[in-house]
Amino acid sequence: MIRPWILAMDLDGTVWDHLNISGVEPPYTRINAISIKNRDNVTVTIFEDAVRFIKWARENGAITTTLSWNRRDYVDEALETFGIASLFDYSSTDHTPDKDQRLLKLINTLGEIGVYIPVDRVVYIDDRDIHMEAIKKNVGDIVFINIWKSTKNYDDASKIIKERILADGTVPI
Repeated sequence: MIRPWILAMDLDGTVWDHLNISGVEPPYTRINAISIKNRDNVTVTIFEDAVRFIKWARENGAITTTLSWNRRDYVDEALETFGIASLFDYSSTDHTPDKDQRLLKLINTLGEIGVYIPVDRVVYIDDRDIHMEAIKKNVGDIVFINIWKSTKNYDDASKIIKERILADGTVPI
C-alpha cells in the first residue's frame, strides 16, 4: 500500500494556459476536448500533460487539491466545464494570496479525519514561486516543483515525485 501524500496544484499557467481565470467571466462553453470559452470568446486551453499527471499522482497515492489564487466560483465552473473537477479531492482555491494558510488548513483537516501527512510528503506545483517564502515559513519544507522553470514538463515533475515521495512511500499492509 502506498502512503498518502498531498498534491497541491496551482491552476493558472499550470493546469491551463490562461494566467488569470478570475478575469474570464462565466458562463463557459466547451469548444473541444481541451478548450473552453466564455461569452466574450476568451479561450482557455487545458494542458493535457497536466491532466495525465494528476491522474498518475492519484493512482500513486496522492490526495489532490487545487491551490489557486482565484475566484473559487470561476475555478469550479471551469473545472466542471473541462470535465476534470473529479480529479481534485479538495479545493483550496480562494481569491486571496494566502496559499500557505489554505495548505495548512488542508493538512489539519486531513489530520482531523485520521490522515496524517508530514510536510515532506506535500508537493506543490506552480509556475511561479511567489508563495514559497510564506509556505516555507508557515507550513515547512514541502516539495516545490516550479513547473516550466525547475522542470521542463510534467514527466520531469513525476520523476521528482518518484524520487522524493514514492521511493520510500510503501508500507506493509
